[in-house]
Amino acid sequence: MPQSNTALVLIGLQELRRDRKSDYYLRNMEPLIERALYLVDYAREMGYKIIFIRHLEKEGEFSKDSNLSQIISDFEIQETDTIIEKYTISSFLHTNLEQELEGIENLVVAGMPTNLCVRMFVEEAYDRAFNIALIEDLCQTYNDKLQDFTLDDLNESRPDIDIIRLEKFID
Repeated sequence: MPQSNTALVLIGLQELRRDRKSDYYLRNMEPLIERALYLVDYAREMGYKIIFIRHLEKEGEFSKDSNLSQIISDFEIQETDTIIEKYTISSFLHTNLEQELEGIENLVVAGMPTNLCVRMFVEEAYDRAFNIALIEDLCQTYNDKLQDFTLDDLNESRPDIDIIRLEKFID
């Protein structure tokens, strides 16, 4: 994918996903975070636009003021990065994401949960005619059955989406 018209979109990579005490904790987060950091470095080298999607709610762990709702601290957000804050499953609804994606044709997508926010983003981006690479080993949900179903269903219903492992994408 050419770099000037490509964006890396990281969805829901927030502290509450790796905090074992959180109701929203997801297993196997540390290896996923390591791979995601590698992808961010790669994207920076390639000149991709980097967009973090942060899910928020009016109260609780997802509230704007909660430390757990923050982007995972391992990601060193840079001035050139974009953070989109959303209050629904959709990353497009009531946000400025469409404006941020002007001039972008290709999307590299990773995040969580696969069956909710990632799936909604991918479906809405697909309907907007973006070329999409979904990095499957940088997506996570609450169990393997749900993860496999979601990826299989996306593959069946939208075969133009490139569902690919990080190693193969970077290769």
